[in-house]
Parts: sequence; structure tokens; C-alpha cells
Amino acid sequence: MDERTSALGALLLKQEWRAADAETKRLLVDDVDVGGYTGVDADEASKIDCALLSAIDTRWSEASGGRFGLRVQEGVLAETMAKGFSSNDTWREFGREVGWVRGREWIRSDDVVYSIDAPVGHLPYVPGIGTPVTTGRIYEGFLVFYSRVADCLN
Repeated sequence: MDERTSALGALLLKQEWRAADAETKRLLVDDVDVGGYTGVDADEASKIDCALLSAIDTRWSEASGGRFGLRVQEGVLAETMAKGFSSNDTWREFGREVGWVRGREWIRSDDVVYSIDAPVGHLPYVPGIGTPVTTGRIYEGFLVFYSRVADCLN
């Protein structure tokens, strides 16, 4: 297991979901953010270290009994994409499935459910790793991030 995720593992063992989500964000941002606004943008997402993604996913999956983690999210996305929605509708439907979209709106960080009872794939809250300023490329950032997850974990 990647040593960088030992603090994450400790938080997850205690089911401190909010703190673990913040630690996940910190790990991902620290791995690839090159400056400007703090966060992971589409260009940086393709460079996230595979060993780090794997360790993060394993920690979340083991702590949640398979309910949470990056592989779970990527699986929900793959199922959603197979339904043939348009690009924007794919992301919105994926967001609904994991509890990140209510109605037609993406939830804010304050609305994340930090509980084992959250929808499958709800955590970690990946939109939280994005930069605070979007340039109309939020869906591209998701696509690149989950493509990287698929490449690294499958």
C-alpha cells in the first residue's frame, strides 16, 4: 500500500468520512497541481500517479465495504455512458446516481453526505478536487479523471 495514504487509511478506519474526503483531495492536488488555482484541472488529471489512485481506491473500498471508492464511481460512469445519453446528460445522470446532482443542479460541497448510508459511489467527492474557477471544461475534467482511473485500476 502506498505510504502516502496512511493518514487516509487511519481516518477511514474511524469512519471519519469528511476528514477522509479532505485528505483525499489533498493527496490528489498535491500529486499534480502545478499552480494557479488550487485543484486538479483536466490537464493535470491525466498525470495523477496510478499507485496513488490505486491506494486511495483500496482504502475507500475496504473501509466502506465496497460502497465508496474511485473504481465504484468509474463503474457507475461506465454503466451510465452505455445508456447513450448526450455528453452533458451523461454527466448529470452519473451525478444523480452517485448523489452529486439533485434535480438538474450539482450539489455544493456543503451538501455532500458524509455517512456510510450515502448513495453508492458518493465518496470521495471528486468534484471537490476541481479548481474553483471553471473554464467551461468541468465535464472534460471528469472525463480525463475517470479515464485515468480506468487506465490505472482496470
